[in-house]
Amino acid sequence: MELLREGTEVADAPPAESGNAKTNAAGSNPIGIALLLGMLALPALLLFPPVGVTLLAIAMVMGVWGVVWTLVRRR
Repeated sequence: MELLREGTEVADAPPAESGNAKTNAAGSNPIGIALLLGMLALPALLLFPPVGVTLLAIAMVMGVWGVVWTLVRRR
């Protein structure tokens, strides 16, 4: 039991970054998710066309959102 307890103990947490650093609040990249959804939509178009079209539409919206968000953040 002692070996299990030692193996699961968490080490000291790293120091927190200052509040001035820019971080992505969602922790995800909309362009990356759009690419994955687009790749998932292609086979779904053949098997279940309504689901494939829906996934493809969501992927396109997220892709446009990711591009716009990237351009806005760089200004």
